[in-house]
Amino acid sequence: MGFYTSEVMTGAPATFKNETQRMIYERLEESGLEYTRIESDPGISMDDCLNIDKAFGIETVKTILLTNRQKNRFWLYVTHARKPFITKDFGAALQIPRVSFADEALMLEVLGTAHGAATPFGLLRPETKDVTFVMDRDVAEREKIVITDGDPCGFIAIANSDLFALLGREPVVIDNPNR
Repeated sequence: MGFYTSEVMTGAPATFKNETQRMIYERLEESGLEYTRIESDPGISMDDCLNIDKAFGIETVKTILLTNRQKNRFWLYVTHARKPFITKDFGAALQIPRVSFADEALMLEVLGTAHGAATPFGLLRPETKDVTFVMDRDVAEREKIVITDGDPCGFIAIANSDLFALLGREPVVIDNPNR
């Protein structure tokens, strides 16, 4: 059985799977920014991402929520979908102590999403005002990126410049040595 991806669509879905997803589409519609979207089977594995890449003709990225040991500082990191992530290298690039992956409870609390659905759009939530937004340089320099819409079965292609304008912030850009 194959991996399902819908045709590329515009506009919000008819129903929302969670409140973060609703907020994302409301803000996109209010802004008038252009974006396209697809619905798919859950896009969790690298093979899944390849199917999503084909649907859009754009390589997907992965978004990771990281935290310190005390779980009181957070970094939302956008990197290549198929690039290895090494916490030591990430910390060195930002000159911060080691970080770890946020657990599902923290993901829900901070971004309003479960694992597999982390998205830069989560930075629209008031709970994320102190979260540091970080991106690999070559991802930040792309014209468009593909990210989840707050659900692992929904993906949006949007211009980076439009994403940054919607969020009201630009990322801290780092050079990931694991290209």
